[in-house]
Amino acid sequence: MSRPKPTIYKTRNWPAYNEALKRRGSLTIWFDPAMNWDAAPTGRRGRQRTYSDAAIQTCLSMKVLFGMALRQTTGFVESLLRLVGLDWTVPDFSTLSRRQKSLAVNIPYRGSKGPLHLLIDSTGIKVEGEGEWHARKHGGPKRRVWRKIHLGIDEETLEVRAVEITGSHIGDAPVLPDLLGQIPADEQIGHRLFTLQRFKRHLRLELRRMLLPFRHL
Repeated sequence: MSRPKPTIYKTRNWPAYNEALKRRGSLTIWFDPAMNWDAAPTGRRGRQRTYSDAAIQTCLSMKVLFGMALRQTTGFVESLLRLVGLDWTVPDFSTLSRRQKSLAVNIPYRGSKGPLHLLIDSTGIKVEGEGEWHARKHGGPKRRVWRKIHLGIDEETLEVRAVEITGSHIGDAPVLPDLLGQIPADEQIGHRLFTLQRFKRHLRLELRRMLLPFRHL
């Protein structure tokens, strides 16, 4: 049996195609002058923090986005602030390295209309360290370390609202209170709370209910 021939698409709107390719390389980075770059006083005794969590998260986001080292990240952010005319100081690499261990990451979201319905799911991520590099370089058994990332996703907007990382042996149920604790207290959570498997079953039932009247036509 012969294989079906793949569909061949011909580009006819070359101007729009070229503009779309150019937009892929377009980069816009916004710095809000009203952003709290400096840390607010805590009222505790001892040395206060110089930079806010938002400033640290901004620098670390640039680091991950462009794959830079910490020292390169500080120089990159300094050049961006200089281009936009902001006289803010940039955290040095040691401050970024120290603060990233305990940083409470703020996930931006648009929010859905009405109560929030969460989809809870998890996936595995492989952690590569010195052991795997040594095994690839010199041979020997590979020691794979796995972690599990648990996600709480808005059913309407499909945005990530909560994240937790645990060991590979932890299921979704024990992490549920921690995921719900990341949702603002004043936000109403709906009565429907699905794992991905339950959501798929719920979706199949809804589609079956919607298609049932057409079977009798």
